[in-house]
Amino acid sequence: MNQQDGDLVYDYPAVEAVLTRHEGKGRAGLLPCLQDLQQINGWLTPELCQLVGQRLNIPIADIYGVIDYYALLYKEPVGRTIIRVCDDIACYLAGSEEVLAEFKKWLGIGPGETTPDGKYTLEVHPCLGYCDQAPMALVNQEIHGHLTPEAVATLLEAK
Repeated sequence: MNQQDGDLVYDYPAVEAVLTRHEGKGRAGLLPCLQDLQQINGWLTPELCQLVGQRLNIPIADIYGVIDYYALLYKEPVGRTIIRVCDDIACYLAGSEEVLAEFKKWLGIGPGETTPDGKYTLEVHPCLGYCDQAPMALVNQEIHGHLTPEAVATLLEAK
């Protein structure tokens, strides 16, 4: 998506391709369609949700219900890089609190916030499913396990 003169301008060919691919699948195509659109746009705008509802023939309330249910779908802008720190019991016991504190220090934001330049969003999740790599974080879709507070600076400098 680009922004010109305050108007949102989407990558319409890419959006159209996603909608066409999921059209006719109804509710079975909803979650994959939302994920694909978010991958293109970064977040699910009200306009995109309207298009999904029209093309998949699904009420808008149901679409927002799915977006609200799934923690990895966004109906507000997020950073280009999303850092998700796990804080389940395995990660917590292995030091996720210290890792999170280091991310907060380096980024200057807290969980649920985005840096002013729109580069990073920091989140805390109850379980990311990689307990064997505790403490861990997902940076976009990259797994970073056995994190230490010292490793945070290196990770961020590489982004």
